Parts: sequence; structure tokens; C-alpha cells
Amino acid sequence: MVARRKGPAGFGVIRMQSERERDQYVAALVSQWKGEAKQKRAGRESLPFVTISRQVGCMAMEIGLRLSERLNQGPASDPRWMVFDHEIVRRIAQSLQTSRALTELLAERSQARITKYMTSFFYERPTQDEIFQNVVRAVRSLCEKGHAIVIGRGGCRIASDLPAGFHIRLAAPFPWRVKQVAAAYQVSEEEAEKRVRLIDRERENFFRNTFHQEINDPELYDMVLNQASLPVDALLDIALKAMEGKGVLRLS
Repeated sequence: MVARRKGPAGFGVIRMQSERERDQYVAALVSQWKGEAKQKRAGRESLPFVTISRQVGCMAMEIGLRLSERLNQGPASDPRWMVFDHEIVRRIAQSLQTSRALTELLAERSQARITKYMTSFFYERPTQDEIFQNVVRAVRSLCEKGHAIVIGRGGCRIASDLPAGFHIRLAAPFPWRVKQVAAAYQVSEEEAEKRVRLIDRERENFFRNTFHQEINDPELYDMVLNQASLPVDALLDIALKAMEGKGVLRLS
């Protein structure tokens, strides 16, 4: 159902092969959440999770997938780490519109904190922006569930108060990112440069308008990694060691 593919620039992606498979995947998540709800209500300790923010052209999905592989090298009995990209988060958010069971479950799990975030983030936003408010609910619940790697979607802010989180920002020099985008989407570097500038600006404005902070502020993250300077395995080694240092992860 979930496939890993690699593009010409090394971009890793997860793709559900059909609408039906996406629905099945989200349904499986809801079922899993229901099974864990009693443990959460009993006051179980905060569980580890990772958020990955990135500049355009940085390989957040590739890093997320490789990180999950490294984290899942432990005993099979350990909880499995999963990667959630924008497509899956959006699907969960859409399900909130139609699934009473999911809405009630998420409310049951974290309603007080979600309400606080809705008040602080959306007091100036129009009420019709319900879809993105549901994205916030989905991201928050995934982080509270634990053992999740959430790509983008403001996860570094939405879950900033959860103690077991580790927040990564991927950055790289502008020319390097342009080359990555040109190779990944098979466009000229001139076209890639336009895309990078446009998307950078859109993300910065969105984050500023939504969360009232600057997306490039290093204080939002536990670690900012220059993806152009080191190979992926070296970046993962650094991230894992930092997670251990923060107490989010115990490495054997």
C-alpha cells in the first residue's frame, strides 16, 4: 500500500496508489488510535516523535524515511516509527470532516491543548479555514501518539510544548537547492530558481501569518542541518546522537 520511490535527485516519496488505499490507511490509523486511547487516558508518559521542517529542495522525505529505517532496527516488539507526509496529514484532516468517530477520538485525546492552539493560532483567521484547523488537530494527535515523523505542516510549533519531541530544520545554500529542484522536476535551472524563490516566499508568509513567527528562526528547532555539507548517513548519525542527548531516544 505504501511505496518508497526515489527521484533523480534522491528525493524519497511515499505514495498511496489509489484513493481507496489512502482511505484504508487512514482507517487503519483510526483503529490503532482507538486501541491506544485507554493507555493515553491512563496518563502514560509522553512518547517520542520527530518533526522535520525544510527549505525548498531539501530532501525531507528521504531523511524521514531513512531515519525511520534506522529507528526501526530495534526488536520487532518495539513500537514502529512511521513517516507522515503532507498527503497523509491532509487525508486525515479531510476525514475529520466526515468521521464522527475520528473527531471524537481526537477530541478525547487532546481537546484542551488543541483548543489552546486553535485560540492562539486562528483568532485572526476566517472560520471557513476549517480544513487547516483539522490539519492542526491531525498533526497534534500524530505527535501525541508518538513514534511519528511528521514532515512539514508547522509541526515544530503545533507540538512545541510536548517534551518528547525532536524538531529538525533542513537547510542548504540557495544554488544547491536550485540544482536539486531542477534535477527532481526535470526543469531548467532558471525555472527551478523561480520555483524555489516562490515557494520559499509562500512558506515564509504562511508560517508568519499562521503561527506569528519566522520559519527560519533557529530557536524553533532542536537542530538545523545543512544538507549540502554532509551525506545523508552522516546527518542521520548526528540527528540520532542529538535525540539521545536530549533524552528523546535511548540508543543501545
